[in-house]
Amino acid sequence: MRYRCSFWPLLATFVCFVSAVLQAQPPVASIRLADYQKQEWQVEDGLPESNVRMVAQRSDGVLLLATFSGVSTFDGQNFQRLTMPNAATMNIDAVNAVLPGMHDDLWIGTDGAGVIHQTASGAVNISSAAGHENERIRTMCFDRDGTLWIATQYGIERYHHEKLETVSGTGIIGGDITTVFAEDLHGGMYFVTSAGLFHWIGGKLTRMATPAEYGEPVAVYRDRASHLWVGTMHAVLEVTERSGHEVSFTGRMRVPTQVTLLTSDRQNNLWIGTKGSGLFRWNAEGASGWSTKDGLPDDTVRTLFVDDEDNLWIGGLTGGLSRWRRAPFAMLQAPGFKPSYSAVAFGDSKGDLWLGTWGQGVFRQHDGVITAVNIPGMPIKTPIRTIAEDKHGRIWVGTWFDGIYSFNGETWNHHKLGIESPVNAVSVLHSDNSGGLWVGTYTGLRYFRNGIPSSSDGETYLPSKLITDLLEDKDGSMLAATSTGLYRISGGQTQMIRDVPHPYVLSLSSDSHGNVWAGSRTGGLSRILGDVAIPLPSDSGLPTMPVYNMLEDEHGHLWLGTSRGIVRLLAAELNDLSVGRISRISSVLFVKQDGMPSSDCSGPSRPSAALLPNGVLYFATSKGFARTTPFAESASITPPNAKIIGWTFGNDTGSESLVTGDRIIIDASESEVNFRFDAHRLSNPAQTEFRYRLTGYDSGWVTTHSRYARYRRIPPGTYTFEVQARVGGDPWMTPVAAISVRQKPHFYSTYTFYLLVAMIVFALGAHLYSRRIRRVKGNMGIVLEERNRIARECHDTLMAGFAAISWQLETASRTLEKESVSLTEARHACDMARSMVSHCQAEARRIIWDLRDTDEVTGVLSQALSKAISSHYKRDDVETRMAVEGREILLPPASVHHLVCIGQEAVSNALRHGQPKSILVHLRYDETALKMVIHDDGVGFPQDRTGTRRGHFGLLVMEERARKIGGRFYLESALNRGTEISVILPYDSPDPARRSSDPDVIRWIGL
Repeated sequence: MRYRCSFWPLLATFVCFVSAVLQAQPPVASIRLADYQKQEWQVEDGLPESNVRMVAQRSDGVLLLATFSGVSTFDGQNFQRLTMPNAATMNIDAVNAVLPGMHDDLWIGTDGAGVIHQTASGAVNISSAAGHENERIRTMCFDRDGTLWIATQYGIERYHHEKLETVSGTGIIGGDITTVFAEDLHGGMYFVTSAGLFHWIGGKLTRMATPAEYGEPVAVYRDRASHLWVGTMHAVLEVTERSGHEVSFTGRMRVPTQVTLLTSDRQNNLWIGTKGSGLFRWNAEGASGWSTKDGLPDDTVRTLFVDDEDNLWIGGLTGGLSRWRRAPFAMLQAPGFKPSYSAVAFGDSKGDLWLGTWGQGVFRQHDGVITAVNIPGMPIKTPIRTIAEDKHGRIWVGTWFDGIYSFNGETWNHHKLGIESPVNAVSVLHSDNSGGLWVGTYTGLRYFRNGIPSSSDGETYLPSKLITDLLEDKDGSMLAATSTGLYRISGGQTQMIRDVPHPYVLSLSSDSHGNVWAGSRTGGLSRILGDVAIPLPSDSGLPTMPVYNMLEDEHGHLWLGTSRGIVRLLAAELNDLSVGRISRISSVLFVKQDGMPSSDCSGPSRPSAALLPNGVLYFATSKGFARTTPFAESASITPPNAKIIGWTFGNDTGSESLVTGDRIIIDASESEVNFRFDAHRLSNPAQTEFRYRLTGYDSGWVTTHSRYARYRRIPPGTYTFEVQARVGGDPWMTPVAAISVRQKPHFYSTYTFYLLVAMIVFALGAHLYSRRIRRVKGNMGIVLEERNRIARECHDTLMAGFAAISWQLETASRTLEKESVSLTEARHACDMARSMVSHCQAEARRIIWDLRDTDEVTGVLSQALSKAISSHYKRDDVETRMAVEGREILLPPASVHHLVCIGQEAVSNALRHGQPKSILVHLRYDETALKMVIHDDGVGFPQDRTGTRRGHFGLLVMEERARKIGGRFYLESALNRGTEISVILPYDSPDPARRSSDPDVIRWIGL
């Protein structure tokens, strides 16, 4: 009984142990490394150090790397050392942990100098400030209250309200423990130290016992789904939290060595890093593992981090930095399957995949296993051009120069067409719905109605044409693509399809909406309607690359193999675009960085893509076959948004010299400006494409893959720098980042300078003008002085002489009057001489007046005439009036002079001979002529002017003056009825610019 009593407890214990071990060790499912798209960086690639101790991410998406050489940043392409103003005085070269703060600050955990808090104003060592010297920081984290938890070699510390306190009773923390903290759901904190697992809440610390069979706890972590995990020396445990802060542990998987890291991604995968046994993944389907045997760079994982794009970053002890991403595509791999040139991918009706190569023959994938197909009689290096299946389930294989092979499920048969040669090939095979076999070659199309090709049978179409693809339309007609056009064959007749964008047609395909599509060498797609091709617009969002194949999956997605990658779009959108219901479609471009062996899906073989019943698509690329992964259908590449990081001046383009702000002001002395921009994208940043422009300077967008733009010698003015980003091949639909730019001008090109120069020129012109005026006035003064001298001489000599002669003649006339009548003729001669002298006196007086008077306005007749009459012919006993009718215009100086002389003479004659009481000078301006009338109410004289002319020749002078200026002279007079003298001067229609209102009047001095 004692034996039985002791045996059964031992047996029960053993059973429980075995059950726990089995429960903790589900089978490790070995998935291929190709399921993830990977990229590695070593020191040769710019990584500061191969030992990456921690990875974190800033709010702008840039990664922070903690290494023994300090903290570095990584934007997906470039590494850069992070510098601090006073870092040299803090001895922080070796960094174990880095943690971004909540206010663009940074917390740095060093390996010997404590915790450094870096802000915009500088860096502060909070450990040294609290008296904690030489601390080695293992890791740090913030809780929901903003308290900073710090793991050091001495234990756990809390930094709260700018005070650093130690959590006593926790024990030391070794260098291999890096996943230390996990919040509970009640405001407390779980953490592990070398003394075990602890729970802290409200200042109370509790040590929690873990199952001893799994070893000591070395990591604790709460995943995205709020599950709590504990890593031990040999296993990963899931923790169940109960009320009252009680927990229970469930073993989920065993690991060969100590757990170093725990983290999770959006797919609820738990990633486990170990010390010496590689990387593991746990999810609901089980566990997977990778080591250096599977291509992992390092078996000791030092850090794990999942970024905001769900990329997994792995830092090894010596393996550098790696990025893993669940790629939409993976390279098709199998033992012994390494095609040098993949050509044909064909899925048959049984669900098998047939793969044709150039150099390694044909392969077949059956039940997920790829095996080489041994075709009797066919050399292994024969290039495979096409594979097809007929309605009887036979597989047909077309080769370059070795004819056609058929497989009925048991045996292979070889068929010759009689045209086989190194310069000819079977380019495409197609079995129609009636069982006939169409064979496209380099020299035409052959049709075998019985479905069996031979050299002596068959119908020939399109002779001497290279057949590139075949497609049976829904009406039973056959579409044949060639290098010289697209043709439809129906009822034995051939008809060419019109309006194909390019005669070299690469591919033909159809979708579930009944549309037939053709891809040509120039790129894009054309919809085939009857005998017409309708190209889709190039600005519709559809990639313009040449399309070599098209497949439609069960979800309505179309997959297009192009020369630059695989494009995924919706068949419904493409159909709506073709009928004009929409103007743009959205698409996703997958390239090499998405898991494909190459982005180039071009090639002459048919078909080059296949869709299997399980939904997996296969594409032939220039460097191997690519297959879709379960992630491909839901993969959507988030468009990157461009951001202007800053700018530099001159030749200095370093990031440390970047200037930031909301506006760029460029001094005139700066001859060059460099704009720096980027788009947050850690998943394949090389795929990001930018375009930029400086509005007001650039005539259009500039497209580039670089992250900077350089401008030299921008003209002064205000501009806007704009930049936009996209994934290569996608339409430009993302927001445009913009910043205002102002280029200051040099002083010599400013408006102030121009105004100053204008003022100087004006002042100089005014000075020169004033000098010229002074010179002219000086010359004029000389002329005036000379004129005055002549006037004085005339007055003092001629006028005196004329007066003396006049007096003598008057005396002689009076004397003669006293003598006899026989002297009457002598008396008349004296009277005539006296009249002539009077006339000469008047003329001399007028000349003297003209010489002295220089103030009249040229062309203003009324002013000149009024002044002349009022100055020399005004008497108190005679009323002299002037009237102007009409709008007075300017007249030539000569006309004014002669009209004034006529007026003076007429007034003078009236005063001397007419005995008038009033004299009227009337000027009437008509549209075509000027009429000047001088009328007096004196005694007049008879109409017969013979005697008058003999005695007074002034009338003849007035008439002569009128003729001289082109006018007509009139005289009307009668005894006791006064005298009227008129002059009519014709002229052209008056010019408004010459009217008396014109301010720009020319001054006239003399004749």
